Amino acid sequence: MKRTLLLGLGSLSLLLAACGSGGGAASSGGLASKTPKQILSTAVAAATKSGSVHFTLLGKAAGKTETITGDTSNTDGREVITAGAVSIQAEVVGNGAYVEGNSGGLQSQMGLSAANAATYAGKWISIASTDAPFSSITKAVSLSGTLGELKPSGKLTLTPTTTKASQSVIGVHGGIPGGGAKGAKGTAVLYVSTTEPNVPVVFDVQQSSGTTKESDVGTFTKWGQPLHLVAPTNTVAYSSLPAS
Repeated sequence: MKRTLLLGLGSLSLLLAACGSGGGAASSGGLASKTPKQILSTAVAAATKSGSVHFTLLGKAAGKTETITGDTSNTDGREVITAGAVSIQAEVVGNGAYVEGNSGGLQSQMGLSAANAATYAGKWISIASTDAPFSSITKAVSLSGTLGELKPSGKLTLTPTTTKASQSVIGVHGGIPGGGAKGAKGTAVLYVSTTEPNVPVVFDVQQSSGTTKESDVGTFTKWGQPLHLVAPTNTVAYSSLPAS
C-alpha cells in the first residue's frame, strides 16, 4: 500500500468530484427533504463551519493494514501513519510544516535514500514554504484537503437511516472519489449525522484493482474542538538534507 508524498485521507494505494443527484430523500431529521447531492453539500458545509476534527482511517489490502490518525483544522493539523514497519508523522503549525519518521517512512513518503533515511530517522525535519514538499503536506493535513477526499462520485443514492459510531446517520452512496489509482473500481459511502450539525461520521470505501481488494474506513469525532499543537524544536532543515 505504497502512498504518494504525502499523507492525507484517501491516498492509499488503490483509493481512487463530480456529484450526481440521483436517489431518494433522507428519511429523518432536518435532512428529510434533501437529495443526496444536497446532503453531501450540507455535510461539507457543516464540517467546514465546525473548523476542526479528529479522525482515524483504517485501510486493509492484500493482508496488510495501514492506520492513519489525525487532527485537522482550518489552520493547523497533524497526521500519523503506521503501515507495518513504516511509520511517519507530519504537523503543520502556523506557517511551518514538520515531518518525522522511521527509515521506512522517510524513504516511502519523503523520497529519501536508504542512507539518508537512516541518518535522519527519528528527527523532526522542518519544511519551509519554499521547499518542494510544503504544498503537499499542508494540503494533506488541512481540513479542506481532508474534506475534499470524502465525496462519493458519480450517481448518488441514499442508504436507509442506520447507526454508525453510536450516532444516527444516513449514507450518501456513490463511486469511489476521483484522483486515485487508474483502473480501481468500487463504492464509497459517506455517513452523515441526522442531527445537527450534520457532519460526516464515517466514510467507507470498498474497492478493487485487478485481484486486489481494499477496504478503507474513516471515523470522524470531536468536531469543533480546538487543537493545541506546538511546533517541534531542534529540527533539521529540509533544505540542508543531502541529495538522495
